[in-house]
Amino acid sequence: MFAAATALLFTSCAQTNVVKAEMDTAKQVRGIWTLSDVSYQNLDGFAVNNVCDMANPECYEGSTWNLVQNNKSGTYTFNNTNADCPSGTANIVWNVLQDGSDQYFTFKDVTGIKAKQNTAGYRMKLDYVDANAMRFVQDVNADGKIGQVVYTFQR
Repeated sequence: MFAAATALLFTSCAQTNVVKAEMDTAKQVRGIWTLSDVSYQNLDGFAVNNVCDMANPECYEGSTWNLVQNNKSGTYTFNNTNADCPSGTANIVWNVLQDGSDQYFTFKDVTGIKAKQNTAGYRMKLDYVDANAMRFVQDVNADGKIGQVVYTFQR
């Protein structure tokens, strides 16, 4: 009986620690960010044509992300003037999730719909965040090769 109670206590504490880490990171992520750079890892010679079912990764450069923490809503606005890039603002819901020792930024587009109407979303590893900079890493499949798109944000 004591062993079962002890196991339950440690499990509860571990879950509480994960939730606290997610909340602390979400506080750092909230705010207004500009996506200042898009780079690639492990994709030499391969093209990434579309991410987040929206646009070429370079189209996101210069985009402004407004992430509201208290209700996990937000927007991102395309600011790239390239003719091949979309324009406008997308409404999103977002979250920070812990998976093992890694944290992930997840979001889904809810422009013109309720959040529950969109069951698809996107997941990017939250590689770094502090008061002035943030970096997401997204796994992508480019012509059958798995690589990463790296998104660097500045406040």
